[in-house]
Amino acid sequence: MNKLLRKLLYIFNYQEKCQIATIFLLMLVGAGLETIGVGLIPPFVSLLGNPEIIEQQEILSWLYTQLGASSHQIFLLLMSLIVLSVYLFKNAYLAILTYWQYRFLYQKQMSLSARLLKLYLNSPYTFHLQRNSAELVRNVTSEVPLIFAGVLIPMLILTTEMMVMGCITVLLLIAEPLSSAIAAIFLGVSIFCLNKIIRKQMNGQGLIRQEQSGQMIKWVNQGLGGIKETKVLGREMFFIDTFAKSTQAYSKANLIVGLATQLPNLFIDTILIASVLLIVIFSLIQGRQIQSILPMLSLFAISAVRLMPSAKRIISTITTIRYSKDSVDVIHYDLVSLETTSTQTSLIKSTQAPSHLFQNSIELKDINYRYPNASKLSLLGISLSITKGQSIAFVGASGSGKTTLIDVLLGLLIPSQGEVLVDGKNILSNLESWQQKIGYIPQSIYLSDDTIRNNIAFGLVADEIKEEQVWDAIRAAQLEELVNSLPEQLNTLVGEHGIRLSGGQRQRIGIARALYHNPEIIIMDEATAALDNTTEREFMQALEAMSGHKTMIMIAHRLSTVKNCDRLYLVKEGKVVDSGTYEELIQENLEFRQINI
Repeated sequence: MNKLLRKLLYIFNYQEKCQIATIFLLMLVGAGLETIGVGLIPPFVSLLGNPEIIEQQEILSWLYTQLGASSHQIFLLLMSLIVLSVYLFKNAYLAILTYWQYRFLYQKQMSLSARLLKLYLNSPYTFHLQRNSAELVRNVTSEVPLIFAGVLIPMLILTTEMMVMGCITVLLLIAEPLSSAIAAIFLGVSIFCLNKIIRKQMNGQGLIRQEQSGQMIKWVNQGLGGIKETKVLGREMFFIDTFAKSTQAYSKANLIVGLATQLPNLFIDTILIASVLLIVIFSLIQGRQIQSILPMLSLFAISAVRLMPSAKRIISTITTIRYSKDSVDVIHYDLVSLETTSTQTSLIKSTQAPSHLFQNSIELKDINYRYPNASKLSLLGISLSITKGQSIAFVGASGSGKTTLIDVLLGLLIPSQGEVLVDGKNILSNLESWQQKIGYIPQSIYLSDDTIRNNIAFGLVADEIKEEQVWDAIRAAQLEELVNSLPEQLNTLVGEHGIRLSGGQRQRIGIARALYHNPEIIIMDEATAALDNTTEREFMQALEAMSGHKTMIMIAHRLSTVKNCDRLYLVKEGKVVDSGTYEELIQENLEFRQINI
């Protein structure tokens, strides 16, 4: 429990911890009010049964005088109003306190989800290479809410009910020490044994829920994400069956926690009623008269009525916390590890050099790169220079390291050795400035389920989008004819992943997105692979018109795409094994001639 509390406290800052401390103090006051409410009933019952005690009790006699009651009946009426007022005040206080508790927790839930998503988005590219997106989606959308709904809120309930139970127990021990002690021991032993049984049944169920929740998201994403291939290959049943297996394990874990939460209620009812009856039996064995023990019995009865839901909530919240605590572990781990990385990145950014101007050249200096957990280097000793305005291409067989080299140039991968220099300055000294100069066109274009306009001006809110820049990018990407032919033009919805468009149309939107900011450097990773020959030729002509004004770096498999580049680099097994113009390589390098480009 101490480890769990330490991990939970990491989520909150100092101000929020102070707010939590204040809430706990207010909860203690609420427990006191609950105890007062229970404690008022027995003397009130005694007063109703025997009004003559007004003259016998000093406090009651003083109250009788202060209230100016003219008869016992008037005094009883006034006392009834006082008891009612106490209960109204108590319940109003507890209602306001509950509102504050839940308002605080749900505000923190929203901020924690946003904090975690920010960390994921700002994490290094290598982090995303190693983590399944289904896990990240699960953590932000399911695990964070579960921390609050399954751990923090139950902890507040548990603390409140334990405070109430403790205060009422103290009241009972003061009023009737021996009988209360017997009932407390009987109740305590029973709850301890019940909790031990539940704990054994709950062992590992929270982890099963967490793992299977991620698996369910993964199978849904994969089945629906590749719906065309799923249908053509007839693989629907594979995804249905694998999803069903995960759902079955997930549901079984929920079944166990549901039973462990609800069935103890019946046990608690029996134990509490048995405790009250034990007190009656014990009192009768002592030879006490029924009339004399009625106030005491009313105290125990009212206490039992109040303690019964408390005991049920304590058992159910302990079960819920035990079931949900794994969500705290996974979120705490990501927060600690990613915020450490984020802090280091912030320190680097705070000492960044002035923006890269890029007036002369880009230089790759003795670049080595090894992927995390990989046994060998993906790039080995690559050194080359790219002059501003030059167009170059990396060619080579699949798996030779071309895309890795592009990712290093983009600043997505940090070299294991060596550096990328722009006019002599390392791009990592001001990575954000460097990336703002780049228009990147990947082979596989991601399109959001939004309009053509918003996909081209990706990640910008409506009032930040410049219409003229959108149309300039559309013309450069050979998209003008398509957009003008659509009834809603730029407002046309492309569908999820651009499903309403052809592969070539999706690619051209990706090209337009890269050109929207009028970048100085255009990097293309097989960007024209999905285009037909005519569209590719028109696009390359548009690029050639920019020649001398923009620096172009590309990976391509088509002869037409790289033929007019200023320089080609042949990459093999992570090394640049040759370079030159297209004519030089086709004449002098047999391996280049054999590559299917």
